[in-house]
Amino acid sequence: MDIEEWEQRHTEAFYDAKEALPYLDGMFVAYNSNIDAIRHLTEEDLSRLVGLFDEAEIQDRVAVYPREIAEPLDFVARLLISMREGKAAEVPAYTAETHEWLKEHLGFDYARMGGQAGIISNLLARLGLKKVVAYVPWLSEEQAEYFADSGNILHPKVENGQVLLKPPGEAFKPGTGSKVNWILEFSKDLKVTCAGSTFRVPRDNRLIISSRPKWIRLDMDKEIYEQLDSLLPIDGAMLSGYQMIKEEYEDGSTYNDYVEHSVKVIDKLKSLNPDLRIHVELTSIQNRVIRKAILTEIVARHVHSLGLDTVEVANALNVLGYEELSYSVIRKGENGIMSLYQGAVQLMKDLKLERVHVHSLGFYICILAKGHPLTLKEQRDALLFSSVLAAAQALNGKIDNLTEAEAGLEVPVSAKGIEDLETFQLYCTGRKLCTPDEFEYGYIYGPDHDAILIPSKVVDRPKATVGIGDTISAGAFAAMLARMKQRQAGK
Repeated sequence: MDIEEWEQRHTEAFYDAKEALPYLDGMFVAYNSNIDAIRHLTEEDLSRLVGLFDEAEIQDRVAVYPREIAEPLDFVARLLISMREGKAAEVPAYTAETHEWLKEHLGFDYARMGGQAGIISNLLARLGLKKVVAYVPWLSEEQAEYFADSGNILHPKVENGQVLLKPPGEAFKPGTGSKVNWILEFSKDLKVTCAGSTFRVPRDNRLIISSRPKWIRLDMDKEIYEQLDSLLPIDGAMLSGYQMIKEEYEDGSTYNDYVEHSVKVIDKLKSLNPDLRIHVELTSIQNRVIRKAILTEIVARHVHSLGLDTVEVANALNVLGYEELSYSVIRKGENGIMSLYQGAVQLMKDLKLERVHVHSLGFYICILAKGHPLTLKEQRDALLFSSVLAAAQALNGKIDNLTEAEAGLEVPVSAKGIEDLETFQLYCTGRKLCTPDEFEYGYIYGPDHDAILIPSKVVDRPKATVGIGDTISAGAFAAMLARMKQRQAGK
């Protein structure tokens, strides 16, 4: 694969998408936003944290692999696990004590908008969409301040029985508490020593301690649900945050109630606009019951598109019964990219999706059901646009507008991504899924699906990693919808 050719394709795709985005009428984004307290960890931080505990106890807790943060020792254990493996992880904390302990013993560098829906809303607004309708069931006054002050983000608010769209600063619920997540970012080659053993972090990544207050409910106000037409016109919906659904609640309700409510919202959105495309952005879900319910009861048959990373592909496959394939994806051996492709195809089939978009370091895979809208080149250009956005986000830590996003064009296409795709080329040409010429364009024509594989731009030393996956998914989904609307306009 010619790296210069892919650089040129990135440039052309970026400016084509920039021209198409104004054709969109709007996007609906729900449900999760929070405030992220961010700390970039140093070796001194690690030494101090480890020194607060008996190191043998830390090792014992690492072996247990805590699934939630019930006490500080759980936090240190999960941090070491994440750093050792160089993998992103999100672990829930259900009490305020963890937040208080971290404030006292670590502190944060700065705070910003967090949560997939919050990050996606701000990104889409800064890309200049005419209207971004954000919906957060627990919108507090403090949380509202973290939405972009761009004039095109609106939030539904009930006034005198009517649903009105207002700026978040005028739509918050008085007296609502704020949800604060901790983002612990660590850099490649950071040295970690505990219980006599030392290792170096293999890649830049982060651990997220996700606050799950008891009052959190992933649901929609009845009045807003009944007047969903007040959100229109919108071309697409990006939904996330389902990982916050719990198996059981103190009031006797269960996850089934919230799954049912979520599906009703999706079905009503589709009934209001049959052309509406709905995307669900997945994230790390520790609870297997909830993970399976989200996939089989919310995603399957109800939405069009799913966005996820490599770890999330493996977790989804595992809970759907594909343990061997899941293990092959997560192990990332010499056949890792082949397994990732096979896994994405399996998810598309099992969940009856139109589109599965997987973002991995250095390349993206997009599996498309036969009959999908747009040509493979148009679908590919949407991915390339998102690659430029992700590079700009990693390079500068933020994107304030499309002009600033052009900085991503200066970031080189990943040589490792090219190498991974060249390895995959032998697999797909050997099975006659595509010809070598087709693969040079990133195209695969499967018997019951199409696929696109692109090398992506990667920043060696990113300013921040949180939100890059959301940027990739949102950028590609918006660019795809924009091209569809542009086509309808005959342009």
